[in-house]
Amino acid sequence: MITLPRLLAAVASAALLVVISPPTGLHFLHWFAFLPLFWALKPEDPRGNVILAYLCGFVGVHSLFFWLTESIVRFSNIPAYLAIQVVVLFAFGFGVPYAIVFGAVHPLRKRLGAWWILIVPALQVSVEFLGPALFPYYHGVSQYRTAWTWQLASVTGVTGVSYLIFLTNCALAEALYRKQEGRSFPTVPVLAGAAAFMANLGFGAWRTTTVDAEVATWPTIQVSQIQQSITMEERMSRPPRDAMLDWVKLTGGLVGQEMDLVIWPEGATPYDPRAARVGQLMTNLAGNVDTPILFGGGFAEPKQDPDTGRKYTEQRNSIYLIGADGVLKQRYDKMVPLPFGEYLPLADTFPILKEIIKGPGDFEAGQSPVFFELEAAHGTVLMTTPICYEAILAPFVRTQLADSELFVNVTNDGWFGDTMAPHQHAMLSAVRAVELGVPMVRIAYTGVSMHVSPTGHITNETEPFTQVVRVLKTPVGRVDTVYRTLGDTFSWLCVLGAGLGIGLARRRSTDPAVTPSTAAS
Repeated sequence: MITLPRLLAAVASAALLVVISPPTGLHFLHWFAFLPLFWALKPEDPRGNVILAYLCGFVGVHSLFFWLTESIVRFSNIPAYLAIQVVVLFAFGFGVPYAIVFGAVHPLRKRLGAWWILIVPALQVSVEFLGPALFPYYHGVSQYRTAWTWQLASVTGVTGVSYLIFLTNCALAEALYRKQEGRSFPTVPVLAGAAAFMANLGFGAWRTTTVDAEVATWPTIQVSQIQQSITMEERMSRPPRDAMLDWVKLTGGLVGQEMDLVIWPEGATPYDPRAARVGQLMTNLAGNVDTPILFGGGFAEPKQDPDTGRKYTEQRNSIYLIGADGVLKQRYDKMVPLPFGEYLPLADTFPILKEIIKGPGDFEAGQSPVFFELEAAHGTVLMTTPICYEAILAPFVRTQLADSELFVNVTNDGWFGDTMAPHQHAMLSAVRAVELGVPMVRIAYTGVSMHVSPTGHITNETEPFTQVVRVLKTPVGRVDTVYRTLGDTFSWLCVLGAGLGIGLARRRSTDPAVTPSTAAS
């Protein structure tokens, strides 16, 4: 029977997930955030356990991603009341992993004994890693402001931090269950969890010191950090030309300062700069600041379908580099467009969707990565520019963009409004610097902008919707990491471990030689 205290405990764990996330950012709570839910799970009520776990997931996901309603309203013609229902459906779907993971706790504990505290974290990593996700949100990202716990991501990827968080929660839960059962304190499991936690802190302290010392020897460049305070409603109410001129004016405030690169965010230029008038404007600006400019712009190419003869314009979300001499040097086309923002999934198969849902773009994906070459005083710097959503996709950045000396993540998070989303997006992007050992400069149209070192140290962080015009210094280089070499090996090992653990538990459930009392000893 699901009692009110059990219900409230499940919701309490969900509420903790919200305050753990930025901007509140009480990340230390994550190490025991699931204890209320663990307390609510009872071995004699498997059905109730699944319901409570699902409730925790639904409330947590709905609260964390409620900002999607604002994005849906801005991106499309869907009214607010329907947008709220879309988010409800989203939470219904993504609450399922919680039901899977926490619903398995007591069956695994009954059949595997204390070993369950190793299998449940592996199951969590498995659903994070293999599950579909429009906006990948691994639990481990919550630790992005704590350098010593964060360095594990350089070895395992962020899923290793997720595993450790769940391992710690599970070890504490085992102590809770033993106390409820009147049994002796689980010294070995708790000490094992504590040892793993302390070992990770030791590794984090060593890596932070070692890598920071190496980075201090790297050459540096000076780059601009420009951000606007304008809302997207204000921007869309004005002519596109005025939006571009705002960036020109702000950049003019940096004339005379020593810079190696001016950076504008995604969408700063709402035109294709290959057009004569726009190109001339950028040429003049580059000459005035006497600095190369890396900027987000449009790409529009007239095309004709060879089969139907239909004429259309191919559009891409692009980043351009213009030299101080005013010549366009290179262009990168975003390779992973944002679903429901830059394109409408299944619209090619079902064209009627475009008639029903207005607002999402019709952008084509880029075909290959581009390594921008910036000439600096010490030599050529290779930069890659994950655009917006691309920076939160770990496998994509690792396989396509990692051979870089500087990540320049450009984005426009103004579409999310004054919500949790800009902070979450920045958090999810920051992990790439640690995983791949490459410093990151993140420039957002309206924030959050920041600099992230290869050890995850964040500087020059901005508040959303505040105007910022300044120059920051960044090292350029790359530290080799285990994750860069082995990729998602740890995640696949967790999938294997979870499968073996569940298989063994199922075997024991049908083995008459194994009883609940002997399995849980």
